[in-house]
Amino acid sequence: MEMMATATLGRDQVVEVLKTVYDPEIPVNIWDLGLVYDLVVTDAAVAIKMTLTALGCPIGPAIAAEIEEKVKALGAETVTVDFVWSPPWTPERLTQEGREMLQAMGYPV
Repeated sequence: MEMMATATLGRDQVVEVLKTVYDPEIPVNIWDLGLVYDLVVTDAAVAIKMTLTALGCPIGPAIAAEIEEKVKALGAETVTVDFVWSPPWTPERLTQEGREMLQAMGYPV
């Protein structure tokens, strides 16, 4: 049986996918919210360390499942999403785009 060649998965591709995953309480994607603390792409493996805007947020497993599904659709064989709570999330972690989106919605950030 022949093995199909796998295109190398790029960090930019993964970031673009993360920009399609939204925190259900804040209509801004997890990348621009600054929830992703670390992203490592190695061949067909993706490891993500991220947090949520609130400790104990019950939506964590659903967000992790959505990330895994979307990144695997890019060709990743393994996707690991680890939630970390230190340092805690603050609005300073927002990207410029995230800040502008929240300001447009009336949030004072």
